[in-house]
Amino acid sequence: MNTTIDDSSMLSLGGFIVSPEAAHPLFLLTLAVYLVIFIGNVTVFSVIVFQKNLHEPMYLLLCNMSVCDLIGSTALMPRLMADFLTEVRYISYAACVVQAFCIHFYTAAAHLILTVMAYDRYIAICDPLRYNSIMTTSTLVKLCSLAWGGTLILIIILFALTLRLPRCRSRITEANCSNAALFLLSCADTTVNNIYGLFITFFISGLSFLVIVWTYIRILITCLYKRQSSSKSKAIHTCATHLTVYIIFELCSLFTIIMQRFQNVNPNARKITWVLIATFPPCVNPIIYGIHTKEIRNNVLKCFHNTILPNQ
Repeated sequence: MNTTIDDSSMLSLGGFIVSPEAAHPLFLLTLAVYLVIFIGNVTVFSVIVFQKNLHEPMYLLLCNMSVCDLIGSTALMPRLMADFLTEVRYISYAACVVQAFCIHFYTAAAHLILTVMAYDRYIAICDPLRYNSIMTTSTLVKLCSLAWGGTLILIIILFALTLRLPRCRSRITEANCSNAALFLLSCADTTVNNIYGLFITFFISGLSFLVIVWTYIRILITCLYKRQSSSKSKAIHTCATHLTVYIIFELCSLFTIIMQRFQNVNPNARKITWVLIATFPPCVNPIIYGIHTKEIRNNVLKCFHNTILPNQ
């Protein structure tokens, strides 16, 4: 047992500081939340994929968002559930890198997918007559490839800079792995890692924020100049889902960044912020899609009725 623990490929995780009595209830709570995330996002994804009337850019982008949410939550929550049931928490270095990579990939990709969704709404509302000629299948594939591919390149570089560093520590104080936690295992100079990490954070967040603000200003101007009240109502309803999802995601991201800067905060409070960003948006997104998007809601109810009550 000691040989395995002392192996240089193994890292110890801080985990949450909980009493043995609270461990099993927390495990069940985490499992319940993960099931909501998994079932909700798989339902949205499946309905959009299998219902041909939903094969439109807006819904296909929601499909991409569901995949992104599943990547982030699956990278974190199964491991977290297992940690609640063990007093001594160890993870291999390779598994730690994979978990950290997936979490950072999720946060970056979510920003860029939400940015593409904002552009799609801008074209649909500000230039509706040319929407079908602009947002073609080819354009949609290019935009999605740019979001996923751009994220992949940026995150690969981020972790390449971290993996080059020699390790002199094996203790991670957080409940999960992250890029910062990995490069802090090194005693070497990590200035380049800090600079590049800040660069991609501000680049992706800044790009997303500027594009979304610009598109919504244009959408607002267009709505004010449209005389038809039905057009305004439809535009506001169409954008409500996207804007709600974006605001929730940004608030979670901002809260995480702020909490990580205060070392005197309760350890569990700081640790839960990482969990929050990978669980709360993926949990509420399918619910928001279902409530605000009539077509998805109706198709989900139709599929449920045909599955559960096929003869009625």
